[in-house]
Amino acid sequence: MCTHVAFDTNKAFRYLIKNASNSDSMRDLHEQYALWREGKPGRHLQQPKEEAMQRYFSPGKENALLPCLVRGAGGQRLAQFTWGFIPNWRSDKPHGDPLKAVDRQKKALDIGRKTWNAASETMFDDEKPTWRDSAHDRRCVIVLDGFFVFHEQDDNTYPFFVAPKDYDCMPVAGLWDVATVDGIEYLTCAILTKVADEPMHQINNGGATPHTMPIVLSPEQFNQWLEPIDKTDFAKIEALNKLMAAPSARELEYITVAKNAAGSVDNSDEVFNHFKYKELKMDVAELNKD
Repeated sequence: MCTHVAFDTNKAFRYLIKNASNSDSMRDLHEQYALWREGKPGRHLQQPKEEAMQRYFSPGKENALLPCLVRGAGGQRLAQFTWGFIPNWRSDKPHGDPLKAVDRQKKALDIGRKTWNAASETMFDDEKPTWRDSAHDRRCVIVLDGFFVFHEQDDNTYPFFVAPKDYDCMPVAGLWDVATVDGIEYLTCAILTKVADEPMHQINNGGATPHTMPIVLSPEQFNQWLEPIDKTDFAKIEALNKLMAAPSARELEYITVAKNAAGSVDNSDEVFNHFKYKELKMDVAELNKD
């Protein structure tokens, strides 16, 4: 699971511009970024509000606006999606649903308060209608600084921060959708997860449970990841499944960070500093060996 993240929207957008696949895309993304900073965001971006653009520690329940890259009609676009996925079929437009409109609205928003992650192994399954449509043509790259996971020991929890070893941005695979609830358009996303690597398995206290982690991408994979796929193009679906199941595209670092009196993490740049817990039995240095 991934339910706590760190992100910096300005840094993320600059990262996407720097890693554009060609000069035309770089120019287009730079123009979008400039317009957004001038207060002309367009459909997929929100008016820039400084307090919402950077979070050192953001729990999923905050439904933060995460910086993303999507494929639009005119090419790749910068976007900000609310973390907490609401599928398009949860819109409150009239249909055969026996629920009253007000009940449909509540149910849709309630879904977005807990759908922070999607399992990559089943996202194409017909039995998973929440993700199915987006899996084929509404995939996105969500750009984080890193994410948090909590290790349990002797009735205490110890927060770990997971980030690229070079401390550059961490682009992860995501799904997005748009739903209209009570006349308001909600652009939302979920982070895609896969079976965790061995360090994450240990942090999650081992056991037989198949723990999960975000799918970390490299810029070289963005075009393939964003390309729409027809539901009958099984070769491309299989290629994406292999991409998602492959080892992380980036070398990751796992560090313990300071927690506050409530056992959580403060929203400050202290999260990037390694904090050593003398009572912790886990060998953190061992986790980071190549």
